Amino acid sequence: MSDWLPPGLFEYGTELAAAVDRRLGTGVVGDSQSWIEMPRRVGTTDVPSRPVAWGDGALCVDLGPDDAETWERFADVHRGESNPEAVAVAAQEWRLPVTPYRRLPVASTRRGAISASGTPPTASGIDLGASGAARASSGIGSVNVVDLTSMWAGPLCTELLGRAGADVRKVSSAARPDGLAGTAMYDELNAHKTAVELDPRHPAGRRSLDELLATADLLVTSLSPRALGNLDLLPSQLCARHPRLRTLAITAFEPDSPERDWIAYGTGVHAASGLGLLGDEPRTPAFSYPDPLAGLLAAGIAVDQLAGVAPQHTRVSLAGAVTPLASRVSCSNVAHAPASLAESGGDRHG
Repeated sequence: MSDWLPPGLFEYGTELAAAVDRRLGTGVVGDSQSWIEMPRRVGTTDVPSRPVAWGDGALCVDLGPDDAETWERFADVHRGESNPEAVAVAAQEWRLPVTPYRRLPVASTRRGAISASGTPPTASGIDLGASGAARASSGIGSVNVVDLTSMWAGPLCTELLGRAGADVRKVSSAARPDGLAGTAMYDELNAHKTAVELDPRHPAGRRSLDELLATADLLVTSLSPRALGNLDLLPSQLCARHPRLRTLAITAFEPDSPERDWIAYGTGVHAASGLGLLGDEPRTPAFSYPDPLAGLLAAGIAVDQLAGVAPQHTRVSLAGAVTPLASRVSCSNVAHAPASLAESGGDRHG
């Protein structure tokens, strides 16, 4: 098992945690490293998938429990394709969580990169500076949240809201259990919630869900855009029945990126971010660190939504949460590179 983690991870996590606590006006988050290292701390097995060599690069093949047979068929069909980027695009069309290992882009002044003035990158959508003062601490105890998330990022977001006093209803279904169910990690991420058993794919379950949403202030989801659409849970589909409801969707990639509809777990986002290919060989992280970063980011944005200072319908991504960290590493690499290399523009894997 790998012990490697990207440089600067815990420092960036500390900034995110402090930003959330400033909004809540409490010490709810506390030690961010404890949340980020959760698999190690509670002893839950988290073994990210290892890079799969493919053509002139590598892929992150982060399969779910039902994907193995589909992947084997896919690999047989596309074995002659040597470009990992093209293979990943094709795999996503098969609804397989496959992403390419990419190199970091050269540092620039785009979102998430260090500006010409030397300002450090910050998380998209959340102010990490002192101006992000407490905004909703007085009203968080009267807030109703419906939690339609699973695994790590979404449950962490809603658990922090629950610890701050929000009434969080955790929707679960025996037909589609949370991948962490039955673990110490699951128990801690859902300790301050009320469990509600329903399946929104069936009429009775959907009626029960609508009853919850009728009195909810915020719906938090971690489903793909396609799955949300199939369940009539996109903002455009909810507005007629629940016009005052705020929604926070946690997805793998940013809504304005070419990968916006891709499915991926945290290790896949790690691979695509460039942080998995800092040297000559792709590296697997010790655990899926993009998840807790996104969970912290989402919690801060949720508080802003509830305070009316963030859009009613907002989308947060694991990739967006990782981008500032990747940009800082990229800037650091440029700063320590020979002048000829730093000015060359580099090249991109795949």
